[in-house]
Amino acid sequence: MWSSLSNKDNLITGMFKTALALEEPWQLTHIEYDDQDEAWHLFIDFERGAEFACPTCGSASKAYDAERKTWRHLDF
Repeated sequence: MWSSLSNKDNLITGMFKTALALEEPWQLTHIEYDDQDEAWHLFIDFERGAEFACPTCGSASKAYDAERKTWRHLDF
């Protein structure tokens, strides 16, 4: 069974935001827990038109790839 946690003020949401060190423009939009697989599913997104700092030079650029991706982290 899936449990959905979408309340932005939720303690678990805050914990994941802190653990992932999410900063603007990144947003943790939704969390689900699958108790059958014992897995958390975190949905991270950004506002359309948001700008991101280049990790090398720091200049701002708009996103060019908004395809949905899955990342698996076993030790979280």
